[in-house]
Amino acid sequence: MKVYLINHSNGISNYYVGINQVEIDSKDIHINKLLELIEIVTSNYKNIVLQFFDDKYILNQEHILYACYFVQKAFYAQKNISNKKNLEFILYLAAKRQIKLSLHFFGVKAYNFQDKRISYCIISPEDNMNQLNIEINKYLNSKDISLNLVQLSIEKFKRVKKYFEFSDNQILTVLRSYGYKNDILDINSLKLESLYNALNDLICEKMALLSLEKRRSS
Repeated sequence: MKVYLINHSNGISNYYVGINQVEIDSKDIHINKLLELIEIVTSNYKNIVLQFFDDKYILNQEHILYACYFVQKAFYAQKNISNKKNLEFILYLAAKRQIKLSLHFFGVKAYNFQDKRISYCIISPEDNMNQLNIEINKYLNSKDISLNLVQLSIEKFKRVKKYFEFSDNQILTVLRSYGYKNDILDINSLKLESLYNALNDLICEKMALLSLEKRRSS
C-alpha cells in the first residue's frame, strides 16, 4: 500500500490517502461482499472513505490523489454531488456528475474478480492505514500485491485520452506550455512522462470544472 499525507492551507483538514491493490480468490469475492466491507469499515471508523474501483481508465496515482482532494474540497464547501464520499470519489475519478455512468466506467467489474486483482482507495483523517489494510485483507482473505498503476505505456495513454475525450489540440496546448514546439502531436517522438503529465493537467482541470458546478444530483 502507498500512503500519502496530504496537507492543505485552504481550510481543508490534513488527511491521509492509502492506495492499494490486493490479490483475491475470485470464487469467494463478489460485489456485495465489497459493499458489505465498505459499510463495516465506515461504520467502525469515523470519517473514513473506502472505495473499490476498476483501474482500467486510471492514468496513475496522481489521478486518484486529485479525486481525493476534490472529494474533500466538495464536502468542505458543501458542494458535493453525492451525499456519500465513496460515491463522490467515483464521480471525480470519472470527472462526471452522473453516478450510474461513473460506476459504469470506474466501478468494479466481473473481469476484476477474474483477474484476481482489486484496487481500492482509503481517505482517513488519521494515520491508521496499516490497521485498515490488515482488516480489509482479513475480511477478503486477500493479500497485498505490487501496484501496477505507475506503469507507463502508449496503450494506457491512448485509452485514458479516449475515455476523457481529450483532443490532440488540448494535449498540444499543455505540451506547448512545457516548451514543445511542434504543431502536430507526434506521440512517438515524445517521452511518455511528458504525455502523462499533459493528461494529468487536463484530468485535474476537468475535475476542477466539475467541482464548480453547484447543482446536486440524486
